[in-house]
Amino acid sequence: MDASGNPVEHRTSAPKRRRLAEVAKALEATILRGDPDMELTDFATLGSAGPTDISFVANQKALALAEKSRAGAFAAPEPMDLPGRPVLRVPEIWEAVCRLVGIFRPAPPVASGIDPTARIGEGVDLGPGAALGPNAVVGNGAAIGRATVIGAGSTIGDGARIGHSCLIYPGVHILHNVQIGDRVIIHSGAVIGSDGFKFELVGGRPKKIPQAGTVIIEDDVEIGANCTIDRAFLDATRIGAGAKLDNLVHIAHNVQIGRGCMLAGQVGIAGSTVLGDGCILAGQVGVRDNIRIGNGVQFGAKAGVKDDAPDGAVLLGIPARPIAEFLRVQAALRRTPDLLKRVRQLEKRLEQLEGGGQKA
Repeated sequence: MDASGNPVEHRTSAPKRRRLAEVAKALEATILRGDPDMELTDFATLGSAGPTDISFVANQKALALAEKSRAGAFAAPEPMDLPGRPVLRVPEIWEAVCRLVGIFRPAPPVASGIDPTARIGEGVDLGPGAALGPNAVVGNGAAIGRATVIGAGSTIGDGARIGHSCLIYPGVHILHNVQIGDRVIIHSGAVIGSDGFKFELVGGRPKKIPQAGTVIIEDDVEIGANCTIDRAFLDATRIGAGAKLDNLVHIAHNVQIGRGCMLAGQVGIAGSTVLGDGCILAGQVGVRDNIRIGNGVQFGAKAGVKDDAPDGAVLLGIPARPIAEFLRVQAALRRTPDLLKRVRQLEKRLEQLEGGGQKA
């Protein structure tokens, strides 16, 4: 909202009018309350929504905000309700949110066909419906699966293999011999298959050790903008199926990321470390090289990880430690000023006692 409390303009195109009944059908929802013929023009947040917008209620905290919202209708899961307001009862709120975005704010159409400015090397295998945007470059012997889109200015190196139904945004660089599975999304600025950071002292000077391995990205992975994933020394750096990497994540050479892991922004994982399945790393977590992290491990923001971690551990801090120990340490730190004051008082009394004894 602006300074006057009015909703800011948030539409980027002409509004798409949909009847409440149409929206309910698309969401597989029940109209709990409201006129089925009511027209909705946009999907908006609780704070910015106006009388012709639909918004959503995801949890109890949002329910309090929804009561003050100007939205014309709401999507809400059981048992949340807004008495007197039009409500669509949905089976699962985040599935409904995804569908509402598709209805009212669909993504711009992706490239289709082969742009005349795209450059295609020799022996390239392009699957049916594969698309190359302006100035995309595909190296010799590469393979691109059916319905995969390569955005403008992206480069696919010699011998790289990309599965079907992938979306490679503009300005992505997938280097030679990298292997990418199906339904993978890679955002702009990502570099997949750059050299691992490997130098050894030879004659007193750092000598670059060639990185002759590859990177394997399994199915259903999403890689954020400006991520960098280094190729292995001789084997493969691997990102497991269903893993999600936020922007600015760095994965060093030979790292193995398990299935379904989620890595938030600015996470860095050093060489040859192994993460099990289902791990969650919050923002700016740093993980040292050559350690093993179990399945389902969670690290809080800015954790500095230097040791192996067992399955299911929850760790925080620098160095990372179990959450109960971390909380005890933090509680002790808060008491440090008072403890220092007491120590100084005791030292002063001791000096007085010692001085008095010498005079006696």
